[in-house]
Formats: sequence, C-alpha cells, structure tokens
Amino acid sequence: MKHFQNDTTASIATAISGSSAVITFAQIYTPLVTFGVAILGIVSGILAIVYWVKKINKLDGKNH
Repeated sequence: MKHFQNDTTASIATAISGSSAVITFAQIYTPLVTFGVAILGIVSGILAIVYWVKKINKLDGKNH
C-alpha cells in the first residue's frame, strides 16, 4: 500500500531543498555577474568615446 502523505511530504521537502540550492547559487554568482556587466559597460563606454572622437575629427576635416 502506498502512503500518499509521505510522498507529498517528500515532494515538498525536495522542492524546498532544490529551491534553497538555486537561491544559494544565485547569491554566490551575483557578484560575478555584476562584475562582468560592469566590465562590459566600461568597454562599451570606451568604444563609444573612440567612435565619437573619430566621427568629430572626420567632421572637422582632421584625419587621424
């Protein structure tokens, strides 16, 4: 005979354990993701500055 109450309890415990593991991994990797996004923002900012400097020089007639 199957005990459905025990299976339900086990399923709930598994769901809680799994969600706790996902939350823990998310908290561990959040600083790494934030660092990567910050580096990406810095690089894109530098590339935007280079682009606009070249564009302004081209409009002013200076070819560097």
